[in-house]
Amino acid sequence: MKKIAFFIIAILYTQMTFGQQVKAPNVTFSKNYIKVHKGKTTVEIPEVSELVNIIMALHIDAENESNMFDTKSAYYQKVKNHFNPYKNHPIIDTVQKYINGLKHLEEQNLYMFSRESYGYYFALKMNACAYSFDKKGNIKNNGAVKEMAKGWYMFDPMKDTALIEDFARKSGFREFYKENKSYYTSLITTYNQLNPIQKMQNWLDKKFGFGYGSYAVYFSPLVYGAHSTTKLADNDFNQTLMFICKAEMDSKYTPIINELLESRIVFTEIDHNYVNPVSEGLLDKINNSFSNREKWAKGDVTSAYGNQFKIFNEYMTFAVYSLYINDNYSNKETLEYLPMMEDQMKNSRGFVKFKELNRMLLEKYKENPDIKISQLYNYILDWAMTINKST
Repeated sequence: MKKIAFFIIAILYTQMTFGQQVKAPNVTFSKNYIKVHKGKTTVEIPEVSELVNIIMALHIDAENESNMFDTKSAYYQKVKNHFNPYKNHPIIDTVQKYINGLKHLEEQNLYMFSRESYGYYFALKMNACAYSFDKKGNIKNNGAVKEMAKGWYMFDPMKDTALIEDFARKSGFREFYKENKSYYTSLITTYNQLNPIQKMQNWLDKKFGFGYGSYAVYFSPLVYGAHSTTKLADNDFNQTLMFICKAEMDSKYTPIINELLESRIVFTEIDHNYVNPVSEGLLDKINNSFSNREKWAKGDVTSAYGNQFKIFNEYMTFAVYSLYINDNYSNKETLEYLPMMEDQMKNSRGFVKFKELNRMLLEKYKENPDIKISQLYNYILDWAMTINKST
């Protein structure tokens, strides 16, 4: 399965925007919006979002980069066949101006665009989810959120909406989207089958003692390993948004192992929104316990996690998933799955002490499943301090 065999990077930029803190509100959750979304999870492949994913996937180096695009699918070939005649459109030039710097990462034998390129990529595909086509075929912001990725990049890439709209018209994008609507619907069905989000949310709310009003999952069949999440708040209502890849069944595995493999992707985006706030209260201890970077993260792959706080949170988001599966799946299923995740974290992603941290946390949790999350944090950080100081 590709999500095990290859490196997946899930960069988290969390932006909380409360009305009183923003001069011109980026988020406006009306009473009606809250009524419609409160307590609910939505999973979508929005039309404008798919449009910008297609535009970016037409990048000249799309098939050379190892993480941003899924270029092995029949759908990608269909995209190429339909849209290649329009690769000289100015919006393609614009995208290639800001997505560049392809670099070979020797340790993982991967090719990836620059960090700045990822900033533009995330900002464009995330902000596009706030837009839709009106009856005249114009692309308009829906109003509730101006920028879903506000502050992620030096400017909002949707400033080029006119060019994006022109590409859609000239390329026949809307007809293409309609022709593939049944495929998108089937992907959403598979996603919901493999990702029991409500169960995840209930477990996280209980364990961390707080929660979020709503979840929205956005994906494209063109996304590979470049995942992100953000949380927005207004009018005493908060919403967690996740931007990830499609879910797939792999015939090599049982239905339960497929569920564990796929659920991990969205779970570790959701629980960043739980893990990070707790970590913020332990920042000094995290900085001390993870100060020796080479003990915890190696190689260019981990360069996106540029400080102790980000490195520790990546360890914890994955380790907390182990606690979740311990509580919700059989011991046999848990023990079959854990080595897959641990191997991925160590060998594909470069978090070299993950297995040790993960197993220690899990054993401590098994002793007392009612233990407070803050106690688990301190237990792990005390252990990490010893590792951090060792020669």
